Amino acid sequence: MIPVGYRIQGVLLKQKPDEAALPEVGHGAGYKLFELVGRQLWLLDLNLPALKPGDRAAIRAARPLAPSYVDALRVLGSDDQPFEQAPWLTATAGVAKLLGQPAFGFLSDDERLDFAAIATPEGVSVIGDTLEPYLIRWEAGALVIQPYCKSDPDAETPCAPEELSLIPAATVLETERLTDGYPLHGNVVAEIGGFAPGVEVLGIGTWGFGPIGSLRLVGKDRMEQSVWDRATGAHRDRPH
Repeated sequence: MIPVGYRIQGVLLKQKPDEAALPEVGHGAGYKLFELVGRQLWLLDLNLPALKPGDRAAIRAARPLAPSYVDALRVLGSDDQPFEQAPWLTATAGVAKLLGQPAFGFLSDDERLDFAAIATPEGVSVIGDTLEPYLIRWEAGALVIQPYCKSDPDAETPCAPEELSLIPAATVLETERLTDGYPLHGNVVAEIGGFAPGVEVLGIGTWGFGPIGSLRLVGKDRMEQSVWDRATGAHRDRPH
């Protein structure tokens, strides 16, 4: 079983959602709803369909939520990237509006994904994302892009595309040289603590997962497996 550290995803909520509304999330995507035991927080994992490289329908659907951020994805990305963060942005905004409460959506792994977004019923407020070698942060319409490179002095310094200058309210910072490499789930870790306390039990930013019993499955529909199942004890009898 792959540890949750390799890929994490979900929408964190501060109030227990009305399950009658959940089938509408993600245009009918399946889900699993977990409670963080003893923390009055809920984690919604969504069975969003996989995207194929070159399919831009999802990214076009996300653009009205944060136009300059999506434009930056298009400029910095490539045709072989599926932009999985786009449907998660749309889903996070949809959950916040549908349930009438703030939502923290995230999608991250150990290779290329590191996306986090905060949305309220009124719309998206903050986005943190990474398209190597660029960090992207969008807040209230302002877009900041941070190029980065490895600590190796021979590492190639990225050159930001000139097309970024055409994006309104976009700022490109000087390249930062990382001393310890890119942190696992860096954007998610940076944003999630400010959204809600007590989320350390999820093991975000580590190569493990929360202690068995730290999550409790409280609802599901058309989703058989979740990266969070192990923390409920669902795979207790399976080898690691």
